Amino acid sequence: MSNGQASHGPILVAGALRSGTTWIARTLNHADGVTWINEPDNEWPNVYALKAKLRLGRFPALAEGDRAPRAYERLWERSLAGFREAKYQEAAAWKLNQGEPTMQALWRAMCDHANRRVSPRLRFLTAIARPPSSRQPPGVVMVKSVHIPLAVEWVAAKFRPRMLVVLRHPLNVIASWKELGWGGCALHTNPTVGRRMAGRWGMPPLDDGCPQLQCLAWEVGLFTSALETAVDRHPDWLSVTHESLCVDPPAGFRRLFDQVGLSWSSRAHEFLTESNRPGSGYKTLRIAAEQPDRWKRRLTSDDVREVWAVLSRIQAPWVERVARDLE
Repeated sequence: MSNGQASHGPILVAGALRSGTTWIARTLNHADGVTWINEPDNEWPNVYALKAKLRLGRFPALAEGDRAPRAYERLWERSLAGFREAKYQEAAAWKLNQGEPTMQALWRAMCDHANRRVSPRLRFLTAIARPPSSRQPPGVVMVKSVHIPLAVEWVAAKFRPRMLVVLRHPLNVIASWKELGWGGCALHTNPTVGRRMAGRWGMPPLDDGCPQLQCLAWEVGLFTSALETAVDRHPDWLSVTHESLCVDPPAGFRRLFDQVGLSWSSRAHEFLTESNRPGSGYKTLRIAAEQPDRWKRRLTSDDVREVWAVLSRIQAPWVERVARDLE
């Protein structure tokens, strides 16, 4: 971890999907006076996020100083000020939800970079979308996002929240994505990512129709590179690894509470104790001590070879650490 930020203003907990951000945010939320705004930039069922990201894709690629759609700026401006999306918008999204067809329509709108299409249902939702307007109780605002890895420096520079970046071993992230059946977001086909970010870390080109596991490895490698580079560039940001917190959660979180400027509570300790048990899927129940090397039990040797064929070609410092773990 690193420190150096003042103990005031909103907190932004940022990381990649399945990196432990929810576990960490839920624990921090047990401090007195914290208002948690969870993933306001997740396009479902946050219809304003859908509207804000239509031109940007599911994972906006923005560098510090870039111009972004006004709706995307407004999304972060309101969320970091402690506003959530109005209930009527969320209710409208769920009312129109038809399961798999809706998810397919969302994927086409957010991730089909060659032929993005917005269904009539989604067009209606963006038409009624309004910026977050439900004011939450006063207190320390904590916003959590896993859709921000490629725009984390843009948000930090524009709105100056206290940054807490969560990092996790990329093989653990890949194993979790694979276990949940996630197919990724085809970021290796995103022209903006390719033009502005992929070359920065020498991201390897992937063939059309590449195996799904290789596509996942490419995306996790991109997110890991972006987050670790941002942390290295900003020594005043806080950062923590999921693996370090799993070694001794109460002790690790006590230090983290102090660094973020929050008061440790018995409720936080009780939450960590209660959640330190077997669980799966989207639940935050896990045996913490089993997590740091869990990828070794979740990925087969063939899986590791396929993943490493992609990760080993990325030009970023973290790749050397993964190589040592594979020795």
